[in-house]
Amino acid sequence: MSFFENLKAVAAQAVELVQNNPQVISGIQKIIEENGGVSGVVQKFKDKGFAEAAASWVGTGENVNLEASDVLKVLGSESVQELAKKVGLDSEKTAGLIGSLLPVVIDKLSPDGKEPGGDITSQLSSLASLFIK
Repeated sequence: MSFFENLKAVAAQAVELVQNNPQVISGIQKIIEENGGVSGVVQKFKDKGFAEAAASWVGTGENVNLEASDVLKVLGSESVQELAKKVGLDSEKTAGLIGSLLPVVIDKLSPDGKEPGGDITSQLSSLASLFIK
């Protein structure tokens, strides 16, 4: 399977998980809010050694996804476990889902490399409509 096919498979799986567990988006929202908004999340990942990945989310190029272990290292297991309970997945799978979705969410919330203005909640609701039928 090529890299592109793997990427398509991961994206399809993420969309299916969000459709089956719409609370994932509210969990991502909570993570963003609890960490100081988009700029706070980006800074937290930069501080923990993931500067290139975090910069890619705000930049205009391709987004770098994170491994589950990276998400756990930066956000902590407690934050991930809380979301895992809500979506009915184990912490490792939830961290992997965050590692795939958080870059997309931050990218969409920071068009042209600028931190979003206004109400992040309504912006996330609009973003959620991309995943939920």
